[in-house]
Amino acid sequence: MPSGDYRTSHVGEEKSRRYEEDIYREGSYDEMLWRMERELLIKEIRALHKEVGKVHYLDFACGTGRIISALEQFVEESYGIDVSSAMLERARKKVKKSELMYADLTTNDVLKDKTFDLITAFRFFLNAEAELGAIALSLLQKKLKDEKSIFIFNMHGNIMSHRLFTKFWYAVRGKHLNTASLWEARRLARSHGLEIIRWYGIGILPKVFYRYLNAQFLAALDRLFFSLPLFKYVSYDLIFVCRKI
Repeated sequence: MPSGDYRTSHVGEEKSRRYEEDIYREGSYDEMLWRMERELLIKEIRALHKEVGKVHYLDFACGTGRIISALEQFVEESYGIDVSSAMLERARKKVKKSELMYADLTTNDVLKDKTFDLITAFRFFLNAEAELGAIALSLLQKKLKDEKSIFIFNMHGNIMSHRLFTKFWYAVRGKHLNTASLWEARRLARSHGLEIIRWYGIGILPKVFYRYLNAQFLAALDRLFFSLPLFKYVSYDLIFVCRKI
């Protein structure tokens, strides 16, 4: 694959180690986000369970298994799929009953005959090339079982959040930083036969604060902001719950 292809950007052992020991280390900004993401996902899956009964679940680009290991206890059957064997090796140490698959679903549909009540895809669409994101979303939409099924994805880089200032700082240094917006996410979903039925925003305080100030106090403040509806528009991490149109 060509250099810079998002498919190859997370395959190495160093990237999987960084996810576990740096990005999601205890007390980090991303670990704080994950605590609230997990609560939202459990809330959504419990509501879905009441509606459809047994839930069959797919975690696309499951990485080190952070999400699927947290949700597998709430579902009947769960699959995680990723293109990185190093990531999956770490995931296998976390999951208890999920089936983990080493494959690129966008080029080889190893789940051809399966559909799901719930599909998640986190930390993927912000950085994936537009063509790859479109291929993945089109495929995942077709794997939703019916109109009650839900697809949940996030954009961890809302341009209307503190990410705007980080993007400007990158630009000054001649670097590029990916961003997204609520409106772009809506357009992306609708162009692939999905409707966003509700959405959430997490993370008001700048990430840099978590490096130098008391993380526990900052997380409490961010949780307070999360409880106030209007702040979701300027939150860093946007989470979208979709159904088929």
